[in-house]
Amino acid sequence: MKTNSEKLEANIWKIYIFEVLYSLMFFTPIIVLFFQNNGLSLAEIMLIQSMSSIVWIALEIPSGYFADVVGRKKSLMMTGIFSTFSMFTFAVGNNFYYFLVANLLWALAGVFISGADSALIYDTLKDLKREDSYKKIWGNTLFYYAIGTAIASILGGFLGQINFRYPFLAMLPFYLLLIPLALSFHEPKRHEILANKKLAHDLFKSIKNTIFHNKKLRWLILYSAVVTSAINIVYYLYQPYFKISGLDVVYFGIVFAGFNIIQALSSKYAHRIESKIGQNFSLIILFILTSFSYILMGKIIFIFSFVFAFLFQFVKGFSSVVISDYVNKVADSNIRATVISVKSFIEKICYAIVIPVIGWLVDVYTLPQALIITGIIILITGGFVMIPLRKSRAVMQIT
Repeated sequence: MKTNSEKLEANIWKIYIFEVLYSLMFFTPIIVLFFQNNGLSLAEIMLIQSMSSIVWIALEIPSGYFADVVGRKKSLMMTGIFSTFSMFTFAVGNNFYYFLVANLLWALAGVFISGADSALIYDTLKDLKREDSYKKIWGNTLFYYAIGTAIASILGGFLGQINFRYPFLAMLPFYLLLIPLALSFHEPKRHEILANKKLAHDLFKSIKNTIFHNKKLRWLILYSAVVTSAINIVYYLYQPYFKISGLDVVYFGIVFAGFNIIQALSSKYAHRIESKIGQNFSLIILFILTSFSYILMGKIIFIFSFVFAFLFQFVKGFSSVVISDYVNKVADSNIRATVISVKSFIEKICYAIVIPVIGWLVDVYTLPQALIITGIIILITGGFVMIPLRKSRAVMQIT
């Protein structure tokens, strides 16, 4: 019979496996080609993505509340269920409505894992009195996830060359395994007590306290929204940028695999880097590196200028670990997943507002000019948010 500590320890290696299985998105390199092969126009593809984003935004915070009240492992189980149905629908679908349903199911899978995985790990470590190792454990988790994504991108390309449906079919057994794996997690004792006593906090009160009353959380979340939005937006600029830099399309997949490896290494060693440079400097360099990456890509264009984008991947991996750690330390345990979902919600709202502006800049100016302008905007915005962040001593009081 395993002790409570042994069950909690098992959560760590189980979350590693869970994230690797979830990362095996073989469809990544062929998804647009798959849609087009089934008769969808680019406008229809973008409409599907837009509607999926709306569902994600609408359910981001309620899903975190679900994880806090019902249980983190049940939330992760929902991810397994929805992702399995999503891949099956993709595999059998052949028109706009099939793919709309498949994408909506995929969005549901995403919202249920959002916040639940990191909250489960943090509370597990807290019960084990090892919360100081969160950055290392969560960094390892993101490392394995990124490596899995890189491998899946390469394998998915080969599978897609044979048949566009094979990547989706290949994902089904891995996603089915997520369901029993999620149910095998052991809920941390603190959360279990809260759930049993039905001390569920009011959702809107949690949101209000997070955004308006807790200055530490408010400015950390807004800062994270600036950095995360900037990193996510650049993905839509990579391919046209590679073309003007002279990089052959055949190498796109290899470059993207390299991106994932950089992100993986950055996540894995984030705790070591942060321990050497400190919390304040860790936050400062995130928006500065992001800004400079945009500016360098806009100013220096040649066949290997994609190397500047490696800075984005470093920031993505590093920020995912350190900001998550800072937010977890400030948030109360009983609403931790809700707070993380509020963070993700605000990041997506910021992203939804900014991305059409960047698209407009690319249309009005050249792509290099738009990159430079975006870099300057990020530098100014990041600096603006850092001022109240430091004044609230959100960083200095994190222990």
